[in-house]
Amino acid sequence: MNRKRPVTRADIAKAAAVSETIVSYVINGNRYVNSAKRQRVLDAIETMKYKPNHFARALKGKKSNHILFIADDIEGDYFGKLIREIDSIAYRSGYFVTLCADHDDDDFVQRIYSHFFDGIIIGSAKFPLQNIQRLVDAGLPLVLLEIRDYSKVNGVYGLINTGLYQGARECVKYLYDHGRKHLLYIDRIDEKGGASAIDDWRLKGFIDQLREFDLTLTDDNIITGCSSEQAIIESVRKIFSQSHFVPDGIVGRNDYSACIAMKAVKTIGLSVPNDVAIVGFDNSRLARFSSPALTSMEIRQKEIGTIIMNMLNSLIDERASFTGRIEQYLETKLVVREST
Repeated sequence: MNRKRPVTRADIAKAAAVSETIVSYVINGNRYVNSAKRQRVLDAIETMKYKPNHFARALKGKKSNHILFIADDIEGDYFGKLIREIDSIAYRSGYFVTLCADHDDDDFVQRIYSHFFDGIIIGSAKFPLQNIQRLVDAGLPLVLLEIRDYSKVNGVYGLINTGLYQGARECVKYLYDHGRKHLLYIDRIDEKGGASAIDDWRLKGFIDQLREFDLTLTDDNIITGCSSEQAIIESVRKIFSQSHFVPDGIVGRNDYSACIAMKAVKTIGLSVPNDVAIVGFDNSRLARFSSPALTSMEIRQKEIGTIIMNMLNSLIDERASFTGRIEQYLETKLVVREST
């Protein structure tokens, strides 16, 4: 029986009308290549589904002992705590962890290909689904933190549901049970002014619970697309200046967003929690030291770190034994403080 010959660098070079040396430079990312040639090489790699020899090394059992963690907010307290847990466990297992912010460009996935990682962890709501699928299709051991809906990603990978959707619904339920009916959601800061997609679990949980309670739901209920703290403050002030919708409860996508909203509310002369009750997400240090102390939904970072590494080790060492995605679910817990 004839088998299809694997694609080689020579094939890529021929298709892109460049030398094999140029192909190597693009794959390894260690030399300058002008943009036109680079794009031709990347297009050929994509079209011909070429996998660099790094994967062949992996199949032969050779490891780099290197794990890549891609995150939305590498400066935030949530990912800071999580990466410390993962790094501690990984180091004891002989791995180094590289933390990388998500980069919204076509070259990013190819750079991941060109640097041999034993496994990848993705905790980013902005990382495109098609790029995740490319990594899974390439056979890379991959674990996703379920920040958004990944049901359309097919193949063998790990998925950790950290309870964000149900946690967001619980935030709304808590405020509703305490008499708050006009609720406002504050999305994360995005330097480029980007908004969370509707499949973001925190946002979707907020929206779905409002609908279940038959509460008002318009564009005024959600502040998103803010590129700075000041943008959130101005948006909050604008909402409260209206007569048709004045919030009496706020849910922040994270504690940082919630604390910015708290500052905005206080500057217009309203009291927290008497006039406006505020709930955050992540139970970070900000929640404990804000004034008043912030009620926040706690995500179990320590357990998540252990589960991530156990799952990733299974995918690295026993990938052939899995036929589809492997999942684990964790619950969140509301930590009630003075802001509600």
